[in-house]
Amino acid sequence: MRRFTFKLEKVLEVRAYYERMAELVLAEKSGRCTLLEMDLRANAECTRAAARDRYGRGRTLTDFMATELYVRRLLQERERTMKSLVAAELERENARVAYLEKSKDKEILEKLKDRKREEYYKAAGRAEVRILDDIAQNLRFADNPFAAASLAAEQ
Repeated sequence: MRRFTFKLEKVLEVRAYYERMAELVLAEKSGRCTLLEMDLRANAECTRAAARDRYGRGRTLTDFMATELYVRRLLQERERTMKSLVAAELERENARVAYLEKSKDKEILEKLKDRKREEYYKAAGRAEVRILDDIAQNLRFADNPFAAASLAAEQ
């Protein structure tokens, strides 16, 4: 029996390549979002530490003012980071949609390939059964030459 070949294999390979590229873009966008979320957590920790140390023992007025300025800067950084995070999440969502589209395109061809493979092997199995039946029938008629003559006379 010949091996199954899918005529659209090259198209399937191209679609798999584009799916992989879309997956890498999605991973890059997700990584950027994760980094921004980590920056927000670090900012919150620094803000909490500054608030805790603001009224610490032995602190002067200049220390208090410096802490206030530091907290304001952290607040500005947090707002800037949050805006960046919103934009990054939008990009990640667009990348996710693109990945799902590429994945669906590849999946359609894979299902078609599976269906064609199944049909091919079913047809090959039926052909093999037909050939074996013919061989068995020929062997039966080879053993009994009168059976072949009677079969020909009936037709």
